[in-house]
Amino acid sequence: MPFLPKYDFDIFISYAHADDREWVDHFYNQLLSELHRQLPGREKPTVFLDGHDLRAGDPIHPKIAAGVQQSALILALVSGKYRASPVCVRDELGSFQKVHGANSDRIFQVIRAPFTARPLVPEVMWVKEDERTRLVEGLAARLIQLRRELTHLYIAWPNHAGDADRRRIEREFKAQKFVIRPDDAICDYSSDEDIRAELADSHLSLHIFTPEPDPLADRQYAIACELERPALIVTSNPDEPRRHHFDPSPVIYLRDPNARRLLIDRVKTHLGPRPTPPPAAMRRLLLLYKPDQDWRHADDLTQMLRNQGADIFPPPDPYPDPYLNLDAYVDDLRQSAGVVVCWGDAPNEWLDGVERKLSVLRIREEQIGALTRAKYFAEPPIKHRTPGRDEFIIRDETDLSAFLKAAGLGQKAAGAPH
Repeated sequence: MPFLPKYDFDIFISYAHADDREWVDHFYNQLLSELHRQLPGREKPTVFLDGHDLRAGDPIHPKIAAGVQQSALILALVSGKYRASPVCVRDELGSFQKVHGANSDRIFQVIRAPFTARPLVPEVMWVKEDERTRLVEGLAARLIQLRRELTHLYIAWPNHAGDADRRRIEREFKAQKFVIRPDDAICDYSSDEDIRAELADSHLSLHIFTPEPDPLADRQYAIACELERPALIVTSNPDEPRRHHFDPSPVIYLRDPNARRLLIDRVKTHLGPRPTPPPAAMRRLLLLYKPDQDWRHADDLTQMLRNQGADIFPPPDPYPDPYLNLDAYVDDLRQSAGVVVCWGDAPNEWLDGVERKLSVLRIREEQIGALTRAKYFAEPPIKHRTPGRDEFIIRDETDLSAFLKAAGLGQKAAGAPH
């Protein structure tokens, strides 16, 4: 997850492939390490560093073009060869300037020795290659400034009994591009001042309560009420007595099959509408997996789908287990472009049960029956299963194109690995 969740990448590093790649790799590793130490919170900055072997005259690779568009900042490693490269000057830096402005303060430059090259954009920050400290401070300050402009959601830390629920809620809202606070972990000995500062910097707070007494959760909720900030209550306690005066509606009971949707709707009500995605991205895929055994494989598949320009609906939420309550997803199936079953470590019985329930739904509703279907076989262990009629088998990212095309989602180039 990027430091700026609105973007796929925090920084795009633009460099001339004719320059010394060993130096570029060393610079990248040092920069990433030092920048991570400068930034608050747990999120490590994501940096796009292309690994394709482009030669003079080669067209820009689609993944590089997408990386430029999906990055918050650009860092140009300027040398004589960089200035002479049409790909660097026109397709990378120039494309970024078209989006953010010719002299945008999102542009950073490093002038490489022997320093005969001039900065391509003299109006914005540039440093010599041995001035990395000043560069890191400048990048960190701009990233922090951009992060402040995003929507911040405080998810209170409950006692250990509520940790799993908090992790699930955090994953849910990270997938929807919220900045999650607090930046630091909260414990029984955290000061009220630190909690108050984190809540004051947030647009909305979520407070998780369990049936057990929880002084830490109580304290965070009390401070939110003192600050007169909007606060939502989610609970695994069916007899939860609390009600916030800003929101007299019933608390969200986490064991309700519709809890995820209710929580999202309540957050949207308090914060107002989120930006509407373009029409091509409206229809998504429904992902089914056994949460206690295959959540890691599901995370891998989710990232592969996003790399291809697709997304899942609903966002990855390991509760409830779709094997136990697939009927709860009927509305999602009706709105989906396709359905993918992720199968890795779960037993055969789990997959058989999901397939039976899907078959019943497909027979019952023509709209669901027409969905494009696929199975993702995670490795290891290697799974063998004969595909059903009109069903795609996915083993790695190269198998996704045909399935996404059949689902009508097409393909969007994404950033190169870094």
